[in-house]
Amino acid sequence: MPVHDLGYRKWSGVRADQFLRPLVIARGGISLILKRRWLRVLLVLAWLPVVLPALGIFAFEFSSTEPDMQRMIVSTVSGPLGRPDLGALILADPESARHEVWSTLILAYFRYPQLFAMVGLIGLIAPLLVSYDLRTKAYLMYFSRPLSPTQYIVGKSAVIWFFLAVVATIPALLLYVMGVLLSPDLSVIAQTWDIPLRIVAASVVLVLPTTTLAVVYSSLTAESRYATFAWFATWAMGFVAYQFLTFTTAAMSGQRPPRRRRGPVNWEEYGVDLDRWRLLSPYHTLGKVEAWVFGLDTTAASVVPAIGVLAGITVIGFWIVHRRIVARLSV
Repeated sequence: MPVHDLGYRKWSGVRADQFLRPLVIARGGISLILKRRWLRVLLVLAWLPVVLPALGIFAFEFSSTEPDMQRMIVSTVSGPLGRPDLGALILADPESARHEVWSTLILAYFRYPQLFAMVGLIGLIAPLLVSYDLRTKAYLMYFSRPLSPTQYIVGKSAVIWFFLAVVATIPALLLYVMGVLLSPDLSVIAQTWDIPLRIVAASVVLVLPTTTLAVVYSSLTAESRYATFAWFATWAMGFVAYQFLTFTTAAMSGQRPPRRRRGPVNWEEYGVDLDRWRLLSPYHTLGKVEAWVFGLDTTAASVVPAIGVLAGITVIGFWIVHRRIVARLSV
């Protein structure tokens, strides 16, 4: 039979399971991104801040026998972390303070160095995923295979999930393991068994909405630089807006806020509502929910709106990306 008479034929080979198809996209995206030298350097740098909470856990576990270590950990939680009540608990009963100290240090790791590392990492990776496919029309190659738009979105998102797990989840779990190894005996596991589960939950809170938002920006333009700008602008403008709207009233009143003997200003005693404008800032919204996940924020009423915003970003963002992909395929 002549070649030009063959036409299209049904694929008779073995197909990958539909649940494994996104992994093929993710594997290809991860391997391509890892070829970039600057990204490998960034991943190494993102691991460096893990030393700080590791030193905190080390100091706490040896604080019962080393007075210098005890002063160090009490000063840390009372000053930079703003928890003088926890510092007093460490002095009174270190055993009962262990769970809260570990949670506070791991939350600080999520909240400060790794959140900024996440913003930078996603800002450099995500625009290259969908925007690049739209510009080069590579999505036509993907959808020439038995691949649905949902599988494509999950596969692209899994690239970001992988790198965020490398710089946030895995180091936090290693922190917990190190804490267990430094403890006097394995009975500490009974006191802290839930912390690994909280780390995974906090990682989900961090990964899902941020990845979805980044993929939305990437799908809205074929120019990756526009997606990059929109991503960083969202975080910067949200942070500035929250700071300005929350603290301007207090600054303009001319009154000096009451300060603790150690630690930051207690704005709540000054009458500043820290939750009023929180939802404008992705940074502060994530911090609120993560603190609740680690059991360090018990004000459930103020956490519910933050959870709703993050869930809304995830659901609506996925819907937008799905519509964008389907619209491209319908042309």
